Amino acid sequence: MSHFTRAATTFVVAVAVSLGSAPIAQADPAPVTTASDRQETFIRSSGGVEVSYVSLALPLSAPGVAYPAACDRVGYWRYRPADGAEKSSDADAVVVQQQGLGAGAVHSEPVARNTVLSALDQGRRIEFWSLARRAACLDETVGFDEALRTGNYLDAVDYYFGDKAIGGNTFPGLRTGDNLRVLDAMGLPRVMRDQYEVMLHELPDQKVRQTKAICTGISLGGLMTGLFSDWDFDGNPNTTTDAGYNQCQSFAAQDSMISSDPAALQNTPALAGLTNIVIGAADGVLDAGLSTGVIPRTFGEVPVLGTKTFLLLRLAGLAAHLDPGGESKLLQHIPQDSGLELSLNFLFARSAGEFAADLVDRAGIRDYRFTNEALLGVLLDNNSVNFALFQMGLGALDGGPVEEKTFPVPGSATQVPILGSFLELAAGKQTRIAPTDPTALYTWRGYRDVRDVPYTTPDHEVTDITKLAEVLSTGSPNGYWETYFPLELLKDLGAAYGGSRMGELSHLATAGMSRTKPNLVVFAGDSPVRKSAGTFFPAPSLAVERLLPGYAHADTIGAAEIQNDGKRDYSGHYLAEFISRQIESR
Repeated sequence: MSHFTRAATTFVVAVAVSLGSAPIAQADPAPVTTASDRQETFIRSSGGVEVSYVSLALPLSAPGVAYPAACDRVGYWRYRPADGAEKSSDADAVVVQQQGLGAGAVHSEPVARNTVLSALDQGRRIEFWSLARRAACLDETVGFDEALRTGNYLDAVDYYFGDKAIGGNTFPGLRTGDNLRVLDAMGLPRVMRDQYEVMLHELPDQKVRQTKAICTGISLGGLMTGLFSDWDFDGNPNTTTDAGYNQCQSFAAQDSMISSDPAALQNTPALAGLTNIVIGAADGVLDAGLSTGVIPRTFGEVPVLGTKTFLLLRLAGLAAHLDPGGESKLLQHIPQDSGLELSLNFLFARSAGEFAADLVDRAGIRDYRFTNEALLGVLLDNNSVNFALFQMGLGALDGGPVEEKTFPVPGSATQVPILGSFLELAAGKQTRIAPTDPTALYTWRGYRDVRDVPYTTPDHEVTDITKLAEVLSTGSPNGYWETYFPLELLKDLGAAYGGSRMGELSHLATAGMSRTKPNLVVFAGDSPVRKSAGTFFPAPSLAVERLLPGYAHADTIGAAEIQNDGKRDYSGHYLAEFISRQIESR
């Protein structure tokens, strides 16, 4: 064999071997979950929908920090047809939803049920997973569980705000300071990883995830879903099977947006570099403040969004669930506390003058008589409460005279061009009223009983207060609101959307990949989100956009199964309709 022939043969063999073993020709390895020990607990079956709670062992990395054993597990509420498939991978589709600010997984029970039922109308058997963030492991449910057992809501109220013992133990008090150090490990990376691990464990075949998983988020959960879509889970930019967008068939935003970079900062290298440095540095300062306790780890004593306010609202739901028509004794059993009184005063005050006066004499809502259902309505209804993000169309106050509120702004002010849409962020767009007779026992009219009410109309009342009270009263496995929402997560979200890609945020390796998949954007008609964030950060050009008529922000996931026009909940219907189209397009 000549020298030339040997060289040529060697070259051909080398090329063949090279082509046969080159990494570029191999498929990326499929990601494998590290979660284990799946446990599923049956909760209830009603109206054709079966509800259970699924939890997985997934140890939390928090060296040197003491925390409850429950924090080493992650879970979700599972909603499926009563005759649906046992294995999630056999369902026609699976909705995977992230919750809003401070919201527990059961928060979304109404829209979960409604979506499953609307899908059944269209011949589809789907599942809805409402994800429970890790901070739910700190929820205190002993009082709620006891009250649901005895049927007396005061058992829970006196446990949390008195000295009542349950099972020989009294409430140890709300966690503060170093007792919340575990929240440092519950920022954005933990939330991203938990969703990823749940999806890998429950839908182990990536082809199933890519054809059946619809990733969604309500409010803040939409923002987290946008970040999930661009998250690189193995830190290797040369592999993409592990990327967030490759775990989802499509995306849906519920009065929110799905994007990791709505301002398109990453599109301009110079701007991306500058924001990365500036925001990354600021993020580092905040992180140091949170880890040392200089900055509180949760909302704590903050008015309105504070820990005690959320606990009070859950107790109001418990009372309305167990004794809806009874005269409320809830506030009589809760001692006056400066932070809580400020919250109640803000949520209830009729005018700026009354708000100022009540700060001094501690009057206000405690001066009036309500049934338990009416008290819940006053604290959460869109025609009552002075905080837009709490508002829901629950019905109307009855049983005594009322007058219009002007605090913090009158509802009519939201009709002012341009400025009005921003004023909606403060107190919503509806006329709000308050009781005026301290001797009357105020009652509540449900969302289907408002036709002669002068300050509202049936098309703006969409949520069943009875169902709301039921989910608010939930005890184990976790509550309607997270007792301790981690500000670490809020800090991470701010840094990520501000442009930081430092440290763990370097896992945001791409931008806008969710837009390569089908998108649904659902806006609540009476919410300020569409007119504010939706104006500056429009939905993807090819997205399906739907409007929920008369819905406030929280109604997006809380609306009743059947609306006043006789149709199914629009939020669940539009999502099921979108899912059905994705199934047809496979």
